[in-house]
Amino acid sequence: MRYLLLFLVAATLTDTLFSCTAFQLQSQDGAFIYFRTMEYCFPLQSDLLVVGRNTPYSSATSNMKWKTKYGFVGMNQSLAPQLVSDGMNEKGLVVGSLYLLGFAHYEAKDPARMDRQLGPWELASYLLSSCETVEEVKREIATVVVAHEPLPYVKDFIVPLHFYISDKHGEVLVLEYLAGKAHLLDNPIGVLTNAPPFSWQLLNLANYINLSPVNVPRLDLKNFAVKNHSEGSGLLGLPGDYTPTSRFVRAALFSHWAQPQKDADHTVLLGFHILNTFDIFDGIVRSKESIQHGHADITEWSIVHDRTNLKSYFRSYESMQIQMVDLKKLPFEAAGFGIIELNKRFAVQDESHSLKPLITKEATLLQQALQEKMASASG
Repeated sequence: MRYLLLFLVAATLTDTLFSCTAFQLQSQDGAFIYFRTMEYCFPLQSDLLVVGRNTPYSSATSNMKWKTKYGFVGMNQSLAPQLVSDGMNEKGLVVGSLYLLGFAHYEAKDPARMDRQLGPWELASYLLSSCETVEEVKREIATVVVAHEPLPYVKDFIVPLHFYISDKHGEVLVLEYLAGKAHLLDNPIGVLTNAPPFSWQLLNLANYINLSPVNVPRLDLKNFAVKNHSEGSGLLGLPGDYTPTSRFVRAALFSHWAQPQKDADHTVLLGFHILNTFDIFDGIVRSKESIQHGHADITEWSIVHDRTNLKSYFRSYESMQIQMVDLKKLPFEAAGFGIIELNKRFAVQDESHSLKPLITKEATLLQQALQEKMASASG
C-alpha cells in the first residue's frame, strides 16, 4: 500500500498546487515565533515525531551516516516516518521544507563524496539534528551534497523543495537549489511560500506598495466626494486567491501589520488567527488528478514553533484543537524515535448546562438599594 501511494504521488504532481505558507512574528518581550501551514494532494497521515540525541540515521541515496547531536521534534508523514518536513530542535533552530515545483534542481551526484550525500527530503532532519544557529547551517550546507536524486521506490520523482531556516536569535534564511547550485538568501521579511523562487517573490511586493491597513476616508473629485462606507478600504487590490504569489503578498503584509503582542502566548494566539486566513478547505483547490484519486488539496496541519521558549504548537484539519509540546520537558537524552499523535477527531464542548443568570447594571443597583433599605429598616 505504501508503494502504491508513492506512485500515486508521482502521478498527481504535474498539475497539483502545493500551498504551504510560512511567516514569523515577534512578541514585545522578544520571543521569535514561526508559523506554517501544510497543504498536500493526498493524506500525509502526519504525527509529531520526537527524535532523541545520538539517534543513528542513514541516507537513502548514499552511504552517509550520522548521529543526532541535538534532539528535535517535527511533523513526519507515512512515506518517511523517521524524517520531518518541518521541525524545531532543542536549541531553537527551525527548518521548514516547502514545495518549489518547476524550479528546484539540486546538485549533481559526486562519486567522491558519497559519504556526504543527502536526498532533499532528508535535509531538514539532518540540519535539525546537527546545527544550532542559522550561521552553523550556512557552514554545514557547504560540507554536504544535496543530490538531484528521486525518492526511493518512485521512478523519476524528485521532490522539489526549498527551505525556511530560522533560529532563536530571529535570523531567517532561505535555502534554494536552482540550476544545480545552492543559494543561501537572507530573508528580511521572514515569509516563504512556494514557486516562483524567493527573489522573484520579493520583487513582486512592489506591485502592492499602495496597500495599507488604514482605511481611506474619502476621495475628493472635482465636483463630487467619494465617501468610504465600509471597513478595509486601504486593502483594496489585495490578492485573495490561493496561488503562492498571492499568499506570499498576504503573509508579508499581515505578519508585518499585525499588532505586536505583549508575550509569546498572545503572539501564538494572534499567529493562529493569521494562519486561519490561509486555511484551504476541502473543495476550494483541485486538480484533475486529485479529483480522480479522491483527494483534494487541504490544510492538513498547521504548526507553530516558539523558538525562544522552545514550545511547538500544532493542529490538524480534522480537529482544529491546538496541541502543544514543551521541548524542555521531552526526554531527548534517550536515543531513538517516538511520536505524539496528531489529534484528528472533531470534538466540541457542550455548554448547554452552563447557563447562568445575567447580572446587569440595573439589577446590581436594584440589589444594592434593596440591601440598603433592609439595613435601614433593621436599624
